[in-house]
Amino acid sequence: MGRPSTKNLILATLTIAGVLASSVVLVEGLRASESAASALPAVVLPAGCVRPAGGFLIITSQYGYNDSVLEGAGPAKAWPVVAVNQGQTVKITVCNIDRIESHGFQVGSYYDKTIVSIAPGQVVSVSFVASQAGTFPIYCAIFCAIHLFMEYGQLRVSS
Repeated sequence: MGRPSTKNLILATLTIAGVLASSVVLVEGLRASESAASALPAVVLPAGCVRPAGGFLIITSQYGYNDSVLEGAGPAKAWPVVAVNQGQTVKITVCNIDRIESHGFQVGSYYDKTIVSIAPGQVVSVSFVASQAGTFPIYCAIFCAIHLFMEYGQLRVSS
């Protein structure tokens, strides 16, 4: 499989950004006639892939968590970041839109007692109380092609 073009990576980001934010995103350099919907195959969200009320939606795909590969995720940049207050109930829905590969999802100290594998088209909903202040990793615990970019998410719990 060849490396996707910059244009396709930008369009994939727009597609997922639209799903996550439900807002219009403009990118300089794209012609007005170009759209994510016409340039990429349709992304079919699995049943149940919706942001929980007051919670967070994480889309995992061949580009990582919420396109972490395109966001430059790494030791110097956490992505995605879930910020909550101590004592808050944290609700996260994780949807795997990758058509080929399973991806993992863990949250250090909160959702890491067993290794979670999310198969293509599967949705996992997680809920816990952020009882301890601090920064906790959000990461993939199974090997996958984009694994390196799925190691730098963070749950930030403020006191």
